[in-house]
Amino acid sequence: MPKFHLDKSFIKNPIRFNDIYLVQIGRLYFEPGDNMHLHSHKSFFELTIITDGEGEVITNGIPAPVKRGDIYLSLPRDMHEIRSSVNAPMKYDFYSFYTENEEYASALDSATSYLSPEERVFTDERIGALVCDAIMEFIERKKFSEDLLYSIFKQIMIYIIRNIKSGNHKRSRSASAAESLCYKIMNYIDTHVYTIRSLEEVAEALNYNYSYLSSLFKSTTGNTLFSYYESKRLDLARELLSDGTQSVTEIADLLGYSSLYSFSRAFKENFGKSPKKYMMTRSGKDS
Repeated sequence: MPKFHLDKSFIKNPIRFNDIYLVQIGRLYFEPGDNMHLHSHKSFFELTIITDGEGEVITNGIPAPVKRGDIYLSLPRDMHEIRSSVNAPMKYDFYSFYTENEEYASALDSATSYLSPEERVFTDERIGALVCDAIMEFIERKKFSEDLLYSIFKQIMIYIIRNIKSGNHKRSRSASAAESLCYKIMNYIDTHVYTIRSLEEVAEALNYNYSYLSSLFKSTTGNTLFSYYESKRLDLARELLSDGTQSVTEIADLLGYSSLYSFSRAFKENFGKSPKKYMMTRSGKDS
């Protein structure tokens, strides 16, 4: 398992710094053969700042190679895992956040809405230094730490927006118009999975005919629009069941299933266990 040299996690109760909320921050070292398991980012952004070694970040099944000096930006609702090189084990700092500042939130959404997972990698020494400063501030906790941390977090957010808008991110290849539209579809589903009640809402939001969008998605990705949406819902369901803070009925309703039965059937077909059985297994109550 990877070693956390600092792990400050506030996922259930994020710490507020004015209009910025800190979800987690820390420093992690991989040993040879270590990997970070698949997990959901829920409603926050996260920076993975590679300080040594190399590996790949896999988001929604799409890998992106990273090395020392790279920064990987994860978006809300991403399904995310990290694989470290055996020969050059990774070390990285991480910082997760969201903001209630409407101007910055809108700028972040606008800047990232077209990015594929392969295009989330960029470099900026200032961001790496700022996250390092924030980590040290959490360790030392001196006078005026709250003010200093808010200033640091605000600068980081601005630099993220500037880097993405200026095109300072790595493009492994030029995406076709169809691929770009599919990335936009996936990003919309990823960031609205809790509120979507019909896939026609996606077409309406993007100003396209649903039949056209559905056909293009299938021909470009090889998967149906519904299969992508359903996979995203079920992956999030598994995360929520593992968390154990909501009932099976509440999760079914949260993810927009028409009934508890339809949710349970879909979950069992995909994972081989009913949601209730899965929750009991994860909580250690299954005999």
